[in-house]
Amino acid sequence: MLAQDYNMTLEEALEKTKHRPDFQKKLKHSIDLLRKAEKLALKYDAEDGFYLAFSAGKDSQAMFHVAQMGGVKFKAHMNFTSVDPPQVIIFKRKQYPCVVEHPPRASIFDLAVEKGILPSMRIRWCCAELKESAGAGKVTLIGIRKSESSRRAKRHEVEVSNKKFSGNLEQFAKWQQEEIAKKEEKLMRKMKREGKKVNEDEFSLQQDNEVRCINGKDSILVSPIFEWSESDVWYFLNDVLGVPHCELYDQGYTRIGCIMCPMSQYKHKLREMKDFPHVKRGWIRAIKQIRAGGGIANQTYCKPINYPPTSADCGRVHLVEHPRTRDEQERQRDAQKLGAEQSSEVGTARSNGGSFHTQVDGRKDRVDCQPEQQGLVHGTGQPTWDCGRVFCRPLC
Repeated sequence: MLAQDYNMTLEEALEKTKHRPDFQKKLKHSIDLLRKAEKLALKYDAEDGFYLAFSAGKDSQAMFHVAQMGGVKFKAHMNFTSVDPPQVIIFKRKQYPCVVEHPPRASIFDLAVEKGILPSMRIRWCCAELKESAGAGKVTLIGIRKSESSRRAKRHEVEVSNKKFSGNLEQFAKWQQEEIAKKEEKLMRKMKREGKKVNEDEFSLQQDNEVRCINGKDSILVSPIFEWSESDVWYFLNDVLGVPHCELYDQGYTRIGCIMCPMSQYKHKLREMKDFPHVKRGWIRAIKQIRAGGGIANQTYCKPINYPPTSADCGRVHLVEHPRTRDEQERQRDAQKLGAEQSSEVGTARSNGGSFHTQVDGRKDRVDCQPEQQGLVHGTGQPTWDCGRVFCRPLC
C-alpha cells in the first residue's frame, strides 16, 4: 500500500488520539483552517483547489495527509532543484506518485554561473528562482511550523507572498475587502478622468472576482500545521497514520531539503559533502566558471530609482564592484562628493584609482550599483538601494 493511499477520517484519528487532547486540538484547528480556506482556493483554481507544495519531508507529508483527512480539494506539486537528495526523489516516486513533478529550467549550478554569484544566507536567489514562484496566483499550502526557528515564529498561518499580509484567516478577509475597495476607488477615478460613465457591471464583475487583489507572481500562503511541534508531526505520521518516511531520517538527518543548502549548519554541509560528492563537484565547477567569467561585476540589472518601478524606469545599467580597501573607500567618497556637486549633470563620476564609478546609459533617472554609505543619489534626495558589497537585487 502506497503512503498516498493511507487515508483516515477525522473521526478515526480523534478516536486514536483521545489520550492526547492537546494534539486533538491542533488537528481540529488545522482541518478547520483548511475547510474555511477552501472556498477561497476554489475561487483561484476551481479545478484543483489548493496548490500543495510537497517536498517529501516529514512536514509536507503531514500536511498532505491532513488535507486528505479534511476532505478538501487539492493537488500536490514538487519542484525539483537539481540538488535534491536521491533518496528523497526515490521515496517520493515510490510512495507519492500522485504528486506532480516540476523539473528546474536549468540546474542550480548553471543558474549560479548565469547570475555570476552563489546563493547564500543573505542572497537566497535559489529559493526565489526554484521554489517560491511555484503556486503563483493560487492558494498555496506550505508545511512551515513556528517552532522551527525564531524567524518562522514571527510568521502567521495565513500570509500573502512578498510580505503584503500576515495574520489569520479572519484578518485576511478584512484585508482583502480593503484591497478591493481601493481598486474600486481607483477604477472610479480612472473612469471619471476619462469622462466615462461609471459602469456598475464593471464593479460587480470585480466584486465577483475578489481574488484579483492577489495577482501576478503573488500567492496566498496557508500553513495548516503552523502550530505543530516536531514531536506532533512524528506522532501523527508514525502512531496515528503509520505511514513510511524517507530513509534519510533514519540515518540521522533532521532535514532533507536541498543538499548543501545555504541555510543549513556548517557541520551539516560537511556531512553532505561526504554523502553527496557529486554536488560538491558541481559547485566547484560552477565556482571556477564564475571566476573565469568575472562574477557578478559583469552582470547587468534593471535598477529603478523610483519605487514601485514602471516600464519607463527600465534602463539598463552596469554593475561595478564595490571598493574594499580603506583607500578605495576614501576615493569613493571623493567621487560621491563630486557627483553631488554635479547633480544637474548626471554622468560619470570616477575616483582617482578608477575602482568606483556611476555610469548612466543616457538617462538622468538611472544609476548603477550604489553602496549603502552614499545615502543620496547625486543630491536628488532619492535614497540609494540597500545593495550590500557585491550584489544588487534586480528590481524589475
